[in-house]
Amino acid sequence: MKILIIDDEAGARQTLKRILRQLGNVTVVECSSATSARELLAADDVDIALIDLRLDPSAGERQGLDLVAEIRAAGRTVPIVVSGSNDIAEVRAAMRLGAFDYILKDELSDEMVLPVLRGILEKRALEREVITLRARRPSEPMAALVGMSVAMQRLREMIQRVSVSDRPVLVTGPTGAGKELAVRAIHALGGSPDEPLLDLNCGAFPPSLIESQLFGHERGAFTGADRKQDGFFSAVRKGTLFLDEIAELPMELQAKLLRVLEDGTFRPLGSSTARRFEGRVVAATHTDLEARVAQTMFREDLYYRLAVLEVSVPSLEAHREDIPALVAHFVAQQSRPMRFTAEAVELLCASPWPGNVRQLRNAIDRIAVFVTETVISASVLPALLGGKKAREREEASDLFELAKAVLRLPDGDKLQLAENALIDEAIRLSNGNKSAAARLLGVHRKVVDRRLERGMVAAE
Repeated sequence: MKILIIDDEAGARQTLKRILRQLGNVTVVECSSATSARELLAADDVDIALIDLRLDPSAGERQGLDLVAEIRAAGRTVPIVVSGSNDIAEVRAAMRLGAFDYILKDELSDEMVLPVLRGILEKRALEREVITLRARRPSEPMAALVGMSVAMQRLREMIQRVSVSDRPVLVTGPTGAGKELAVRAIHALGGSPDEPLLDLNCGAFPPSLIESQLFGHERGAFTGADRKQDGFFSAVRKGTLFLDEIAELPMELQAKLLRVLEDGTFRPLGSSTARRFEGRVVAATHTDLEARVAQTMFREDLYYRLAVLEVSVPSLEAHREDIPALVAHFVAQQSRPMRFTAEAVELLCASPWPGNVRQLRNAIDRIAVFVTETVISASVLPALLGGKKAREREEASDLFELAKAVLRLPDGDKLQLAENALIDEAIRLSNGNKSAAARLLGVHRKVVDRRLERGMVAAE
């Protein structure tokens, strides 16, 4: 902390310095004129300025008052007036100009000066601590949910409401609309934002692997379980377990998930001891779960348990007025400067976006790579938007998302886990026909046989 004394009397400066030494961790600097004070304030940050109103007797009190006004206008330093005069008009003038307090020179004692300064220094220290903590915090939880449309305002309001509860949440919406962003906001605004947020795509792995990932297993619980492993229900601690594509969760695991939600306990595979689940479950799906329930493809009791708190993420079609803001948001994330002309933005607003916000984001990423100009005109966009190649790129993006999900799995041979899961699922979809499974995988039948012979997977 730095305190500046501005006084033309050396004796007054010495008295103030003696008092200020008792504050401890402060730096005291001094000036004898308004001119030198202005030079110092322009070059250095000062927390408090103790200003003698009558710096130059020939100039009256105006110089001190002018300094008070200038310092307050700059907004950084707190001005405190020190004067040998007890003229009430002078005090009022200084206060009107923004002085924090007024100290008479004949009252320059520890009891009169130190309480005033300590209060200011404590407040300034708190302000700096808040600034530091804000700098360390992640960005505002809902900053990624861009848009001021009615649909997006409703979404943010709903997220605010459900985040204060510890009950399960069901996030619905079309693919690419931003369900994961909503989940991250719910977690960040919830009661345990510093705890883990773990996500598992229920449609990406076969039932046996999903069960092990969720519940964990003891050593020897099944073939290949050569060591104990905690599952997501343990690893999430008091955080959030995000079950993406919950509609794809197998029926037998739906029953087990329901038991966890009902009584808050679970058992790792191969264990007879129940453990406590302390976290929160947030599930997401792009599927109509009520229709799945009617088709007996999803448990009705689990659906109603999840859907007590439901957050619906709108399609981009439902808030097309936010496209310009979304474009600006994605442009700001690029590694190079770029700007769209008004005609280019109009074309983006008029284009269909069946892949929703994700497709728009990917389009901006492609434009940043393939268009070298800083100013993006409408004429270059048609070749980069829509069509078969764009759909293929969207599918490739989905594969990258799947790859990220695999890489987020707990420790282990993730390549082997992914290969095992692919072969296992291909054999299951082919009803045990290894030739058909090989065709699904795009490999020769012998490749599947070799994997099975090496005991990497078990044919069903």
